[in-house]
Amino acid sequence: MSDTSGKTSAMEKISNVLLPVASKMSSNKYLSAIRNGFMSIMPLIIVASLFTLINSVFLGEGHYLDQWFHTPFTDALALGTVINQAIMSVIAILLAFTVAKSLAEEYDMAPSSTSIVGAMAVACFLCLTPFTTDEKIGEYITTSYLSAAGMFTAFITAILAVKVYQFLSSFKALIIKMPDSVPEGVARSFNSLIPVALTIIIFGLVRMITNAAGAPMNDLITQFIQIPVTALVTSPIGLAIVYLLYMLLWGFGVHSAFIIGPILEPIYLANLTANAAVIQGGSGTLSIITKPFIDTMAFQGGAANMLALIIAIFLVSRRQDYKTIARIGFVPSLFNISEPLMFGLPVVMNPILIIPMIISTLVSIGIGVVATLIGFMPYTYVLIPWTTTPVLGAFLATGGSLTAALTALICLVVSVVIYAPFVVVMNKEEAIEAEEE
Repeated sequence: MSDTSGKTSAMEKISNVLLPVASKMSSNKYLSAIRNGFMSIMPLIIVASLFTLINSVFLGEGHYLDQWFHTPFTDALALGTVINQAIMSVIAILLAFTVAKSLAEEYDMAPSSTSIVGAMAVACFLCLTPFTTDEKIGEYITTSYLSAAGMFTAFITAILAVKVYQFLSSFKALIIKMPDSVPEGVARSFNSLIPVALTIIIFGLVRMITNAAGAPMNDLITQFIQIPVTALVTSPIGLAIVYLLYMLLWGFGVHSAFIIGPILEPIYLANLTANAAVIQGGSGTLSIITKPFIDTMAFQGGAANMLALIIAIFLVSRRQDYKTIARIGFVPSLFNISEPLMFGLPVVMNPILIIPMIISTLVSIGIGVVATLIGFMPYTYVLIPWTTTPVLGAFLATGGSLTAALTALICLVVSVVIYAPFVVVMNKEEAIEAEEE
């Protein structure tokens, strides 16, 4: 009894520290806006990644269709390239709009106003973006500023633009009043005219100041915010801390993806986009840590490789209640849906299972990193739906690599081995509880 009491006491102490912080983060309007902005364009990103996969595996010289039919299908290759460029080359613009619109919704602005604010954020973002003039081509923007490399600028611009607009809109003197006979939509556009104009002017002035200093705002944000944050969260120590917290939050019943996801996903997506560009013939540095990498190595069956826990229960558990829940959760886990097991077993608030959750996650990430560094597994560069079946996901995310699928399988087997002793401990715990009754 004292042992159980000690575990409960320790759990309570940790929860008293973590849960208030998690609660504040989950209710943070800015993180919610970034998360919702991402979700709005996720179908587009998956479509672009699908065509990247097709182009890099099936089309072009030396690829499968060329080998089978002795033609590289260049027209289809060009189509996939156009679709990918149309989405990924302007992803920062898309995010500037969707994040600003989502934040406006968080502030309960009228639906017609949220679209105005989203469009305004795009204009503000472009105000900060360097334009280049060429005698033959004319004026243009380098797409590196508009692609994943510009995402942090888009987030910061969207949030600040909404805040400035909201502040200016609080002054009644800046609101143009229209007669009641004017349609509501037209009146709302004129109501926001002066706040929108002043907001854009402010961002234009920032552009002039930073350009005069010899450094565009986009470059400053990339150099002093995006690159350091990326290096921090993708370093070995950073990854260990991030996913230790990630699993601890899950262990206390908090859906970590809604809290930590908005911070990590922009970084991981930028890495993935850069990988795709390099693999398709561009220049740059390949990054190991991407969202598909984490999903396919450490989140098989859901966070903390829940599929491995289900297999361990089937193999070594003597508890019929656990086996019943594992059977219920097995099919969802094949599509990386872990909630039936997380809350049905339960895994959350279970001091025994929190330990292997953390160990399995960190060990799986480590196996994937080492496999990539030694060249056994290719770098991930295709964004696959998070519901893609384990092992198959690793195959697709790396453009059809069997060794990547094998690496994912190794992570799954190792995770089963990690979970198994703790499942055995839960067998003994049931026996102790039965004796006490």
